[in-house]
Amino acid sequence: MQHKRNQFFNFFISCVPGAGQMYQGFLKRGTSLMTIFFVEIFLAGIVNIDWILLGLPVIWSYSFFDSMNTNSLSDEEFSKIEDRYLFTNENTTFKIPQNKIRIPAAILLIFMGGYILLENIAYVLRNILGYSYNWRFIELIFDYFPRFLFAAIVIAAGVYLIKGKKVQMDEDDIYNPGNDGM
Repeated sequence: MQHKRNQFFNFFISCVPGAGQMYQGFLKRGTSLMTIFFVEIFLAGIVNIDWILLGLPVIWSYSFFDSMNTNSLSDEEFSKIEDRYLFTNENTTFKIPQNKIRIPAAILLIFMGGYILLENIAYVLRNILGYSYNWRFIELIFDYFPRFLFAAIVIAAGVYLIKGKKVQMDEDDIYNPGNDGM
């Protein structure tokens, strides 16, 4: 992999999160950063919660300075850097088991598509029939329902993580009966 890249061009391309990493040949790292950045924007737009966007400066800064620092490394240090996805360790691979994700992903896609379709139908009907007090209920559904759904998903994810940790701790206790925490 070619190390020395044009510093001037690297500076400007690094302004897009992940693009600087891709320019230097780290496609997995760049893809991870770009995905995280744009998914956060998409999520904030869908659920209409502006404070989610507070993470964007952190992601942008990390991406920018990581790209600038990586480009300034010596050839020896640069050659030691592994290109891998963010938030994975060396022992895991980035594979999603299809049998566990297929049904929930299909339900989520159908739900999102139906929601977007209903929102657009309500918008067209409101413009055709005129805006009145009765449409405020519809607006409340389309403005606040995504927020409630997002909150429920976050809570469910937290409960799942706690439950998963408890199951793992219980399994560790089964395999290590003499270890009682002392």
